[in-house]
This record gives sequence, C-alpha cells and structure tokens, in this order.
Amino acid sequence: MLYFPQLLTGTTVQYPFSKRQIQRTVRSGSPDGHAFKLLDPGGASIEWELTFQTMSNEERIQLESFFGTVEGKLEEFTFLDPTDNLLLWSEDLTATAWTRGPLLTLTGGVADPDGGSNATRISNSGAALQTVQQTISGPGWFQYCCSLYARSEQAANLTIFRAIAGMQETRRCPLTSSWTRVVHAGQSQNSEESVTFGIALETGAAVEVYGIQAEAQPAPSAYRKTSSRCGVHKTARFDDDSLPVISEGPEQHSCKVRIVAPATS
Repeated sequence: MLYFPQLLTGTTVQYPFSKRQIQRTVRSGSPDGHAFKLLDPGGASIEWELTFQTMSNEERIQLESFFGTVEGKLEEFTFLDPTDNLLLWSEDLTATAWTRGPLLTLTGGVADPDGGSNATRISNSGAALQTVQQTISGPGWFQYCCSLYARSEQAANLTIFRAIAGMQETRRCPLTSSWTRVVHAGQSQNSEESVTFGIALETGAAVEVYGIQAEAQPAPSAYRKTSSRCGVHKTARFDDDSLPVISEGPEQHSCKVRIVAPATS
C-alpha cells in the first residue's frame, strides 16, 4: 500500500494549509416543470491544499519520488489526515472497532472533562493485565502520538501503548482523581502496514477515560471526536498531474499540492 509521506519533522503538513468538504446536489426535472434537488452523499469529497516551504533536499526527493510512483492523479494512496483522529468510535469503546479484554467492565455515560457525559469507566476484575485497543491501516515507520484523558478515584496506573508486528512500546502513567491528558509518542523502524493503539489496566484497577486519539505527528493536538469515520483515507489521490517545485537555495525547496478523497473513505 502507498502512503503519503511524512516530513523529517515527523509531521505530514506545514502551516498554513486548508481543508474543505465538497458536497454534490443532484437536480432533476419533471414533465410538469417541477424541479427536485437531493443531496448526493456518494458525491461528497474532502480536499486538502498543502503548502510546503523550506523543504530539505531529502524531503523534496521523497515527495517527488512518491508523486512519480503514483503517477500524479492516476493511483490511489492512503492519506492520514493531520486534522482528524485516526481512531474510529473514540467515545464508544464497546464498538466493534475496539478489541477488549474479556474481564473488563465498561460503563458509559460518565461525566467527562469537557462538561458532557461521554467518558467511560473501565474496571479490571481479572487477575492479569487487560487491554482496550484498536488497529489502524498505517505505516509502521511513521511518527505517531496517542493521547487520552484519564482519572481514577483510587491510586492506579494506566499504561498507554503502541504496538507494531507484536513489538510494543509503552508508557506507564500514574493517575489521580483529577482529569489528566496522558500522551505516548514515538517512532518505530518497522515495515508493517498496521499499527495498534491502546490502553492496559492492571488487575483490580478502575479508571475513567475520555477522548482517546491517535495522530501521525510527534505531539497531540486538540481532541476530535469520531464515529464511523476517522482520519484514515485509503482512496486519496493527487488532484494534479504536475508537481512544480521551486528551489530557492540549498536545502530550500517549496511546492503546493492538492489531495482529494471521497468523504466516505
């Protein structure tokens, strides 16, 4: 699978960049002169316009090579949206997108740090570590950041992890009764094309969690709720067959690209 590359900074984009959603309306007319307009969900798309400046020689070569590999607009690739959460159903850990340990008890409708009731209480009644995790289609060699808000009425530890091909990187986070955003970021040198993000609870632990999020960048941004759609777009394309790059000096290259993808991808 082909993936839009990251920059050497571990990010996909530079600021400023733009994103917009495009809707399509179907219009039809009847013999008596009446007109009917209906939204066409299948025609909706998302467009990103990315502006890159001061790219290094390596970054320029990487982008030009990728553009050549997909032959401009011809081939599809996966684009990890830098403005979205890469995980599905971020506030419903009972959804099928999540894999849960059999001895975990999940209770929804718990007060969250944003003033709502979308947090989840998780209790581990087993005699061993239990996990809640989700796997995304993403390159194992990218920089990632996983974050969530968590608290516990009793002294407890929550482990947040990223796993690729059975190799796991973890961060053990002590919790208090106050909501705290816990973060685990890092990069692996792995050629696998799937990445698992999750949390692990020790035996007897009971914690409340909210806003779990994964992003392809070194640090977390503001939390974004997801449901049946997330920031993994598997059928993205370039919107142009040319890639004009301006070289302003050694290690100083700039260009602008436009990427489009179906809104349902």
